[in-house]
Amino acid sequence: MTQGQIYGFVTFLVIVVVMLVRSGEVKLWQAICMCLMGFYLAMTPLAHIVVWAVNLVVKAVA
Repeated sequence: MTQGQIYGFVTFLVIVVVMLVRSGEVKLWQAICMCLMGFYLAMTPLAHIVVWAVNLVVKAVA
């Protein structure tokens, strides 16, 4: 996949997650987890920021 296709796929996933959240079928924390999963899978440049934020949270909790 090219980088453009990855961005398109991630955008599609975000739209689906937003629609699920608006319908009330998915809780916000579940949507956040799905978004994080999407960024980890796509490994877009934003994924590095997400990895950093998750590491901060994990270290704060542990």
